[in-house]
This record gives sequence, structure tokens and C-alpha cells, in this order.
Amino acid sequence: MILLRTTAHAAILAATVLSAAAAPPAAQDRNEDETDHSIKPGNDFYRYANGGWLRTVVIPAGQSSYDTRALVNEKTSQRVGELIQGVASGRPAKGSVAQKVGDYYASFMDENGIEAKKLTPLAGEMAAIAAITNTASLSAYLGATLSGEVNGVTANSDHIFGLWVNQGFRDADHNVVHLMQGGLGMPGRDDYLDPSPKMVELRAQYQAHIATVLKLAGIADAEIRAARILSLEIRIAKAFAPDADAADVFKQNNPWKRADFGVKAPGIDWVAYFKSAGLVEQSDFVVWQPSAVTCISALVNSEAIDLWKDYLRFHLIEHYASVLPKAVAAEHFAFYDNILSGTQQVPDRNKSAIAATNRALGLAVGQLYTQRYFPPEAKARAQTMAVDLITAYRARISNLTWMSPQTKQKALAKLAAFKIGIGYPDEWTDYSTLDIVRGDAFGNLRRAEAFLRLRNLARLKQPVDPIEWPIDPQIPGAVIMFSPNAEFFSAAILQRPYFDSQGDSASNYGSAGAGMAHEISHSFDELGNIYDAQGRLGDWWTTEDRAQYHAAAERLVVQMNGYCPFADLCLNGKQVLSESIADLAGLLVAHDAYILSLKGKSDRVLGGLSGEQRFFLSFAQRWRKAQGEPALRQQIKTDTHPPGMYRSDSVRNVDEWYKAYQIAPGDKLYLEPEDRVRIW
Repeated sequence: MILLRTTAHAAILAATVLSAAAAPPAAQDRNEDETDHSIKPGNDFYRYANGGWLRTVVIPAGQSSYDTRALVNEKTSQRVGELIQGVASGRPAKGSVAQKVGDYYASFMDENGIEAKKLTPLAGEMAAIAAITNTASLSAYLGATLSGEVNGVTANSDHIFGLWVNQGFRDADHNVVHLMQGGLGMPGRDDYLDPSPKMVELRAQYQAHIATVLKLAGIADAEIRAARILSLEIRIAKAFAPDADAADVFKQNNPWKRADFGVKAPGIDWVAYFKSAGLVEQSDFVVWQPSAVTCISALVNSEAIDLWKDYLRFHLIEHYASVLPKAVAAEHFAFYDNILSGTQQVPDRNKSAIAATNRALGLAVGQLYTQRYFPPEAKARAQTMAVDLITAYRARISNLTWMSPQTKQKALAKLAAFKIGIGYPDEWTDYSTLDIVRGDAFGNLRRAEAFLRLRNLARLKQPVDPIEWPIDPQIPGAVIMFSPNAEFFSAAILQRPYFDSQGDSASNYGSAGAGMAHEISHSFDELGNIYDAQGRLGDWWTTEDRAQYHAAAERLVVQMNGYCPFADLCLNGKQVLSESIADLAGLLVAHDAYILSLKGKSDRVLGGLSGEQRFFLSFAQRWRKAQGEPALRQQIKTDTHPPGMYRSDSVRNVDEWYKAYQIAPGDKLYLEPEDRVRIW
């Protein structure tokens, strides 16, 4: 499971998205032909475990690499597509989850129907913008755009501010509004402020894009208005917090009371804004980027109302481009996908429709997915593994040499409060109040957004729920919620070859178990040690703990520095240290958990391999990856994760691996016992 680290807040770490590519014929689940017995395990365990797979795998055209994660993404994408298309053609009972999913997809696919309506679906909203006459009415309109479109990961909200409902940084008992900067049409601050010729050209292309969109809407003087809109967004970008601040969660923790907004951020009519946003009764806020709120509020008052109205018209069209006529959607693709992302080919409408349905009705699709692919018995078996992992961590933490006794107590308290969500939520989202109408793609999107917005706001009156699911079951991945203290593993990540609910425990613990334990370790390492058992900010390591941790970790830095796949390029041990420690922790804890699962009994021999051998083999196979030299060089230079071949080599530091495969002095991977890294 690959973590996408947030640059704005360490509360959420999320992983992977569905892939649209088709799986190559050579990419299949684990099988007996994947290994290479001509290679001695002690000399190259990675190629011993994966040599057969590496010889036959084909990297899909247009991709620079292919690995287990890509295989899982592709298989899941195919399954989800078939599910959605199936309910769309089957016409399920009105009001059922299947009906809503199917009709949402079918409506998005109805390009002729969308084309026939032209831009009339925007008429009501365009009239509301036209009716803006002063700061109060502008503020009210802007308040209506505040939605739960951000989740602690997004650095730039689609509207001038984004909302995330979660517990406070210091208050674990109440959900509060986390208010974040937004309002830019391009991804980030530097796109507007970087003086390089490349970025100057990008801004010119963006301005031309704005003008084209305005022309498509029949708005006069499009070029003049586009220049003014870009100028406004440049001023908004100048208000954005620097990227360097975004990596420091303590700089995001800015509690404001409701009354503070008028004093600290004059300009917006905050009474009108919060009333329209549905936050009249809300007294507590966390403002992540005060400079952005203060400066954008001032712009609401200082800039001409007509300029703001043009800005709002443009962003309204952009927001709904996917459910508007082809000319609008094509222009959106031309800038955002082609110019910004380099995508050359417009994606198949079917794939776009599946993605749109997942975005709008994620947990509804998740219900259909888990009913077919992740039954209760699969969840139960994965939960049993999770319990074993926690038990193993409890013992590991108790015996750590680099943690002081008082720190161990805090770590164990955090572990005791730690919540793990497996597969899917115990209670599904109730979609009964959401009306999805076949043939109304625009209306469906609007209603789905309103539904999610009201659901978010309702959480402000509810107790903090550490099992509020942040990832759809059909998305292969894991999410760590440092605040609150919880972690989630989706049903889609718990599938072959990572996890087989009907399969071998040794392989499950060595692959999925090691992956889960890797993620859990982050709640107790230098990422998670600033959050306590309730997910509140507060560093609970001592200075001595940190010094001893770094001393132990330095040996792993040296080990990683020694991996040189090219004569002129070696790994940067410090760059990959955090993930390498987590890899080792995950392997050790998963092995402990595997032993616990045997309950004192010996495991069976399968395919000539003992349980111990299958455990380590599956660990090495989870990291298999085919990639060319340019891709490998790029990964080494930029990625915080080591290449798969070296992640597999974590086994060098585990005594049980030596016993399982009879690794001896003289083998290339052999390390003397005193040279094996001991951190966890």
C-alpha cells in the first residue's frame, strides 16, 4: 500500500486510486512459476522470489513500470466497471442503492441528452450570480459554495474556502470546521507566481482557456474578462500560505472563534457567509491558512462586484464541465488534462462515467462491491489478522530499547485506543434521501453534492467517530487518521495477491499483514509521535527517545546507502529512511502475528515450502516491480520509498529468515547478527 502524504496536514495519509488501464496478459495472481529456483535465496532473495514473474511480465504501453499494486488496481477497476454497468442495464428497484448507482452512471453516459439541454441546467445558478449586487449578497453566495470537498489532503479547494469536518487538533471530543484556502483554477500557488518563462506561458494558456469557456457560455468581451479573472486569481494565490508551511501541522492549528472572523479577516460579510453556509450555530473553527482567509476576505470587499461575478460564472462552468455539452467538456480536457497533465487522448466516456459514479456515490458502489467480492467471512479473517498485529505490537513496544518507560506507557495507551477499520463500514451511509434521476446528469451531480454537504454539516452535532470511513471499499488502499487515532484498510486492498480470505495464512501475514503493520508503525514513529491516544497534537517522545531512535536508525541509513543498482547511482538512505523503518517494522510485527496465529502449532508444508518460507516469500513478492532504467533512476532520485528489490531485502535484518532459508556466511545478503538493524 503506497501512502500519499499530505503536504497540508498529517492527519490523513491516503493510498492509491483505481487504474483505467487494462491488465496485460502476463500479469496474473501469484502462481508457482513466479519464483526462480536457479537463484540462491541468500544471494538475491528478491529475484529468487520473483524471477519467473520478472521474465514474463509485460509493462503496458504508455507506462514506465508495472507492479503488484497496478495489477490490483486494474483488476478492481474492471470489477467495479462491470458492477456499475450491470446495475445500469438491469433497472433495479426504485430507491435501492443499485438503482441510484445505475441511474447515475446511465445519466452520465447520456451524452445526447446532455447535449440537448445545452447550458440550460446552469440557468438557476447563473441567475443567482447575476442577482449579486453588493458585498452582503456576494458573501452569501460564496457561503453557499462552502462544501466538504476537501478531506485534509487537498491543498486547494475548488471554491474560495474548503471545509473539512473533523475533531480539533487539541479537542478530541468535538468535531469542528477546518477551513482551508482555495479558489484557484490552477493547482497551486507557484503556477501563478513563478516568473519562469514556462510558467508565464502556462498562465497565458490558462487565460486563453478562461476566455474560451466564457465564449462558450455566450459571455461578451471574453478576453477582457479572462484577463481580469486571472488577475484576481493571482492576487488570491499571493495570499496562499507557502508550501513550506503546509508541511508543518502546528502551523495549521489556528483556532478561531466565530467572532474572530470579523476582526482578523474583515471584508466578507461573515454573518451572511456563515448563514448561507449553514454554520450559524458553529462557534469553533480551525483556520489552516490565516493569511489566505484574511487576504481573500479583503479581496471580497475591495474588488469590483462585477469581477467577482465573472469569476464565479467561469468557475461554475468549470465545476460542472463533465455534465455539460461536449464543447465545454472538450475545452476542460484541453487545458486540465492535456496542457497541465500531458494526457493526449480523451478518456473513454465509459471510464469517465464510472469514475464520476464512484466520486458521487462511493459508499453506495462500495456496498455492491463488497457484497460480491468481500463477504463477511473475508472481513472476519482480516480482522483476526489485525488483532494479532496489535497484540504483536503491544509486545514489541513493551520491549523497545530506545523508548523510555514513560514513553512506552504513552505508546501503549495509544495502541490501546487505536481503531482499525477493515474492508467496509459496519453501518453503511443511508442514501434514501438522495434522489437520482435517470436522464438528469447535471441534477444528479448537484443533488449528490448537496447530500454530502448536509451529511458533513450534520457531523458537527455528532460525537467524534474514529470509525468514520474516509476511503471507499472499492478503492485499493489504506488511510491513516492520526486525528482521530484510527486506520482503515479497504476491501479492495485485501484481495489476491496481497490477501486471500480462503488461502494460506502464512502468505497472508507475509504480504497483507506486513503491509498493514507497516502502516500501523507510522502512528508510532516520527510521523505519528506528535499525536496522542486521542489524536490530539502533542509530541510524546522525549529528547532521549528521539536521540536513541536516530542512533538505531543510522545503521539502516548506512545499509540503504550501500544499495547501488547503477555504478553512478546509489540509494539515499536518509531520503528513504522513514519508509525503510516501516518496512522492517511491518515485517517483524507481521511475523510475530503469524506465529501468534498458529497458537503454538506447527504450520503445514505447502508446495514443498514450510510456513516460515511461505511467509518470507510472500513478503518479497509483494514488492515485485518491473521498470526500465529511466523509471528506476527517477524513483531513486525522488521517491521516499526504496525500489521494490531493496524493500524485499528487509529480510536481511530478521533472524527467522536466516533459519527458514538456511542463509549462511558467504551468501551475498548475509549479515552478522550484530550488524542486523534492530529498531522495532
